Amino acid sequence: MTGRIAGAEIGKGEKVLFFDDVVSEGLSKIEGIKPLEQLGALVEHVMVVVDRKQGGRETLEKLGYKVHSLAKISDLVPRLLESSKISKDQVEAVLEHIEKL
Repeated sequence: MTGRIAGAEIGKGEKVLFFDDVVSEGLSKIEGIKPLEQLGALVEHVMVVVDRKQGGRETLEKLGYKVHSLAKISDLVPRLLESSKISKDQVEAVLEHIEKL
């Protein structure tokens, strides 16, 4: 496991919310959830700050997890432009990349 389990001991049948910063393809989320489930935890929900729109949500949902995100990259990028943090060319490049996925 690349991360660590933070918090109290995991009891069999205990419900656990899996929380992480971003979801891309979803593979690292699966890698993080697996040890929790092996300890007997019930993981039904995955919460992330940003969904990078790279198929991770769909991958996790196919496995039965409900994915929640505070923001999507497609919502954040225009806001970064509005606040002059990135250029219009960068916005177009990111949004074009997302559309190809």
